[in-house]
Formats: sequence, structure tokens, C-alpha cells
Amino acid sequence: MPDVQLENIREESLTDTEQPCVSGERSGSSAVRRRMVRGLGATALQPIVIAAIQLGTIPALLHFWGAAKYGDWLILSAIPTYLTLSNLGFGDASGSDMTMRVAAGDRKGALETYQSCWVLLSAVSLFVGLLAAGLVWKIPWHHWVKLSTLSDVQASAVVLVLAVYILFGLQCGILESGFRCDGNFATGTLFGSVMHLVETVLGTFAGVLTGSLLWPAVTYLVSRLAGTIAYSLLLRKKSPWLSLGFAYASLSRVKALAKPGLGFMALPLANAISIQGFTLLIASMLGAIAVTTFSTLRTLSRVNFQLMTVIAWAIWPELSRAFGEGNIPRARTLHRHAYRAGLALTLMTTVALWFFGPMLYQLWIRNAVPFDAACFHILLFVTLANSLWFTSSVVPMSTNAHHRITAIYVVLSLLSLGIGSVLVLPLGRTGAALALLLTDISMNYLVLRTSLRQLREGFGPFVQAILIFPRFLRLSEQAKHS
Repeated sequence: MPDVQLENIREESLTDTEQPCVSGERSGSSAVRRRMVRGLGATALQPIVIAAIQLGTIPALLHFWGAAKYGDWLILSAIPTYLTLSNLGFGDASGSDMTMRVAAGDRKGALETYQSCWVLLSAVSLFVGLLAAGLVWKIPWHHWVKLSTLSDVQASAVVLVLAVYILFGLQCGILESGFRCDGNFATGTLFGSVMHLVETVLGTFAGVLTGSLLWPAVTYLVSRLAGTIAYSLLLRKKSPWLSLGFAYASLSRVKALAKPGLGFMALPLANAISIQGFTLLIASMLGAIAVTTFSTLRTLSRVNFQLMTVIAWAIWPELSRAFGEGNIPRARTLHRHAYRAGLALTLMTTVALWFFGPMLYQLWIRNAVPFDAACFHILLFVTLANSLWFTSSVVPMSTNAHHRITAIYVVLSLLSLGIGSVLVLPLGRTGAALALLLTDISMNYLVLRTSLRQLREGFGPFVQAILIFPRFLRLSEQAKHS
């Protein structure tokens, strides 16, 4: 049976998405453009969904729960997010590896990566889930964090359900790799956004109707389980050759992906330290209401970062495809366009939020918690710096060459958390924002240098390409040769 499936994979290698280009460079560029347009359209829905969720759910839950209970929800929901590390980074590593292999005509290798990562992730998730189920009831939550409205037993139940929800969600990372590698990135991304919206809407209704923290968590879990099953069926329909199973799972492939996998694991770890870590730090030092204030200010300040993810996620599969084909000039062009667009967007949104942020915050939160102008303005600079290096980070991530920068990101995030623990007491929430800013300033230099080296581009030509419009550059070149 495996031999028959292998023959099918070889035959399917000449489908319309992977067949050799017969119309020259223009046909290839046209295909890239079509995929990019679809990808941008699908990823553009993500910040809209996130904005709709935040604009709708946060005021609703603050109104029906109050700031204290909503602060408890933020604290408890932050804790299980560390379980995303249990995917060991293989979800993203498999996506880059599979896309490069498919671009090079190696579907058999892509299937080996797919099944190997799925088997590993499923085994690790089962182990982590069982471990969490045994340990969560023994944790003294009130001793660790300042909960206002729940007992230790109630807090344990909420954390456990949310932990299982996150472990089921990790399956979607492997499935998304299948969509990405076979030219269906837009379809997978669109479905993922809709799934996220549906489960959040249902979870919010459960919280409003019951006044409980447990029922929203249960609703999230049930919705994610149903969504994951539907997601896998859709992938099976789009790419029948990508079957889940054990036949092509390979320990050697797991070992080969271990280094980039750990690099991808370092990325959510650093983000967890940066986001959830500071949430827990402020909770332990200033209480639940201070957490609510800081979290809502940071959410508003990160609007432009949501726009940056649209660009970054859309070019990721195309960068992997370009490197898989050995087309460095195309990869260089994609990075330049993405960075230029990201720079323009983040500058415009930062300026707009600087002036109109306080008004938007009052309309959004409706005086449930006070607006902290100093903290907000620093958080805007944090997001500005973060947005710029995040765009360039997709270059090494697209080829699984990112492990060094993500490891340094973890170290810098830990240092910022340590600095924050010193600054929070004298400066309050503003101290936490200052500590975050130090990390993102440092990451800009590191990431851009790494990306340009991989793209074989000097810093001077890159800056010139970013700051001067492409049309002007073409006219200048024409003038030189005339």
C-alpha cells in the first residue's frame, strides 16, 4: 500500500500548482502575484477578526463581569498559553520545510515531514495533557497570583479546560503546513480566521449568559474540537496526497527538524514572556485591575502590529517557495516590498494612535479602567519597533534558519522581564512598557542583519530601495543607460 501511495504522489507532482513553468519568467511571476493577492486577502481578514473580537468581547465582558473578574480571566487564560511550547516548534518548521520541498518537486519528502511532525506532536500533546490533568489541582493559585473572584478549585478547572483547548489547537499548526505547502495558504488562513471568530463569539456569549469563567472555557474547547475536525477534512479534500498516518513517519526527519523546531519554539516562548509574563508580573505586584488597564492599553497599541502580520504571513510561503527554487532575487524583492509597505503602515498607524488613541480608548472601554497616557505612548514605540523586525524575521523563518535570532529573543525577553520587575514598583505600568521597549530595539539590529545576509544584500542598497520609490529607481537606471 505505501508503494501505491508513493506512485500516486509522483503522478500528482505535476499538478497545476507544482508543474514546471512552461511560459517563462512572466508566467512564474503571474502565479506568484495571484497567490500573493489571495494570501493578502485571507490574512487581511485576521486583523479584522481580531479587532472585531477585541472591540466586542472586551467591553462586553468588562460590563457583565466587572474589571476584577475580567482580570482573573486574563490571568488564568495567560497561564495555559505556555503549553503552546509543547509543539516543540515543529508546526512552523514543518511548514517551511514542506513548502521548500514541494517547490523543488519533492512531495515524498514533504509527506514524510508532515507525518513525522504529526506523530511527534500528537504523542507530546497527549503526555502534556495527562501531566496537566494530574498537577493542576495541586497548585495554590491564590498564593501565586492575586485572584479576586475564584477559589483555587475553580481556577484549576478553568486552567485545565483551557489547556486542553490549546493542545487541540496545536493540531491546526500541522494542518496549516499542509495548506501552505500546496499553494492553498489563503484557504487555510481564511478557514482559521473564521474558526477563531466563531469560537470567540460562542465563548463570549457563554460568559455573558452564565457569569462564569468555566463555561466560556468549555465552549472554546468544544468549538475548537469541531473546528479542527472540519479543518482536517478540508485539507484532505484540497490535497488528498497529504494523509495523516504513520507509514512515512521518520525519526531521522524529526532529528533534522529539531534545530529549526526549537527555534520556532523559542519564538512563542519569548512572546509568552513578553505578553503573558508581564501580565503575571503586573498581577503579582499591582493586582488584577492594573492587569486589565495594561492589557487593554497594549491591545490598542498593537493595532498596527496586526496589520504587519498580514504582510508577513502572506509572504512567508512565497519566500519558502523562492528559496526552494533557488530564486534569491525574487526573495530579495519580496522582502523589500514587504518591509517598505510595513514601514509605511506602522508609521501612519502610530501617528494616528498617538493623537486619537485616548479618544478611541474611552469609546472602547467606557471608563471601566483609567487611561494611562505615559504607558500608552511608550507601548506605541514598542509596537513600532516590534513591527519592523517582525517583517524581516520571516526571511530566516521561511528557510528554517532562524534558531539563533529566536534564542537571543528569549534571552532578551527574560532580561526585559527582570528589568520590568525592578521598574514596575517605582513607575507602575510605565516601567513595564519601558522594559519591553529595550527588547524590541535590540531585535531590530539583529534580525535585519541576519535577513540581509541570507538575501545576499548590503545594508546600503537595502535602505536605498526602501526609501526610494521603485518607479524612481527604474527611471534613474534608464537615465544612466541612455
